[in-house]
Amino acid sequence: MTFDTFSTAAMASELRNTILGGRVQRVTQINSLTYGLEIYVHPVRHYLLLSAEPQAPRLFLSSQKVRRGAGHETPLMLVLRKYMHGARLAAVDQPAYERLLYFSFVSPVGSTILAIELLGTRSNLLLLDLDQTILGVARLTKPVSSAPLPPLRQAQDADRSSAAVSHRTLLPGQLYEPPPPQLKLAPAELTEFALRQELAEASPQLSLTRLLTETVTGVSPLLAREIVYRATGSIETTVSELSLLTPLLTAFHALFDHLAQEQWQPTLALDEEDRPLAFAPYPLQHLPQAQPYETLSAAVEIYFMEAASGYAAAKAPLFQAITDARQKLARRRERLAEDAAAQADPNALKEKGEAILAFAHQIKPGQKELVAPFGERQLKVALDPALSASENAQEYFSRYRKALRAGGEIPAQLEKITLEENYLEQLEQDLLMAENRPEIDAVAEELAAAGFRPLARREKQQKKNATRYLRLTAPDGATVWVGKNALQNAHLTFNRAAADDLWLHARNVPGAHVVIPTAQGLPSEADVFWAAAVAAYYSRARNDTSAEVDVTLKKYVRAIKGAAPGLVTYRNESTLRVAPEAPEVDVG
Repeated sequence: MTFDTFSTAAMASELRNTILGGRVQRVTQINSLTYGLEIYVHPVRHYLLLSAEPQAPRLFLSSQKVRRGAGHETPLMLVLRKYMHGARLAAVDQPAYERLLYFSFVSPVGSTILAIELLGTRSNLLLLDLDQTILGVARLTKPVSSAPLPPLRQAQDADRSSAAVSHRTLLPGQLYEPPPPQLKLAPAELTEFALRQELAEASPQLSLTRLLTETVTGVSPLLAREIVYRATGSIETTVSELSLLTPLLTAFHALFDHLAQEQWQPTLALDEEDRPLAFAPYPLQHLPQAQPYETLSAAVEIYFMEAASGYAAAKAPLFQAITDARQKLARRRERLAEDAAAQADPNALKEKGEAILAFAHQIKPGQKELVAPFGERQLKVALDPALSASENAQEYFSRYRKALRAGGEIPAQLEKITLEENYLEQLEQDLLMAENRPEIDAVAEELAAAGFRPLARREKQQKKNATRYLRLTAPDGATVWVGKNALQNAHLTFNRAAADDLWLHARNVPGAHVVIPTAQGLPSEADVFWAAAVAAYYSRARNDTSAEVDVTLKKYVRAIKGAAPGLVTYRNESTLRVAPEAPEVDVG
């Protein structure tokens, strides 16, 4: 999970009460997207950690001194060192209901604003001057211009909507442009009348958690589940199942009153194996194992440190297995190359056998070499002195036939090695994207099934894991399915998708198969571009500023014969260039 509006507001309140007025004594670069500030407020040193990592954007007061990581200093680090050292923290501001914090610093070098954008895959960290000019930025961002979507079918063009999506330029020397505000209802605008109107326009099968998330600014999936649970006793309640509006509105406004009055109750929820599951600045009643904490920083630090380390520990042997398998394949490739070089000219073996038979009458018992005219040249033939002339000839003919067979087998074996290497690339990407134990276990099972590692306990989860692909709804209403590992990709493409459904995949990199069903009508161009951004996010290109994504019809996608699940070829594709973007999927 990532920071939502409530967690951002609670953290801002905590920082104002703890480090406001403090002086920066040290700036530390942990990695290119994560930095630490040592801030002294008499008589205590505090360690503020700020990270714009796409998979784990975070902000908290660390209980431990922040240590410098490996790697060269970034341009942002040089700018931070220049402006931050000795600066005093004058203010911590949060735009209403946004996941943004602005830290105002005053120093002899000049006053600056350190901005952190806790926006999932679009997270960033920037240093600005008072004129809002960017002095340094963790993730450089340029606008991504996309050409119109080429027609996949001629009948599509008439009803397409415009997909002009603008992207901010975040470069040193440019004026800072904040993220655009959400075009939703403000929390105070969710009256009984407004709620009735939204319910009337919504599908009866739509979950209330989804309705609140899509309708009201500042409502994350975690907060929406908590509101719906407090009102109905279940997080699965749909629009058609809501009989009374008052409990829902009461639960909604009670939580937002805590936000307005800064009444925080930091909480960390655990799963059945006592692993961190979610954090919030209010009690999480819909999660059974929720524990209160004195500060939100403590809950956040435990969540990111223990959850990340626990998953890292589970992933480590799998990454090692992938590395070992790659090395074995590389050695197999080298041996085949040696065999091919040794038997590059099988006809020479045939010629030597024929020469032995032609001059057998000249060969004496125990002779080690035959030198005989062969065409316009002299041919030297090594002989085994223990064999007769006929037996030496048959040995050469046998080696000739073996060389011919190897000549046909080696390309096939090299192709098989290439497919296995491609599958390992996909499994590595699946492991990088795995966000929970079931997804990590799915990769372990696939590695075992492919013979790359043993599995001590064979859990028969493959069919179950294969069908758990993501089901999303694009902004204009199109349904979008996303496979998050090789089995899900294969199941989604070849068991779930129809022939005329749209199929998307990041170009030339491992990643998810994404399908847009078309049985209920063709998607808008905006929804296709949105799905392409999701496909880029769930691929090896997820941390790039832009990526190419291929779009075709499912009927043009073919599984590679003899290859592992999820490896395909396709044709008749159109290619889109998009910025990878995470969908609103919350695991908390």
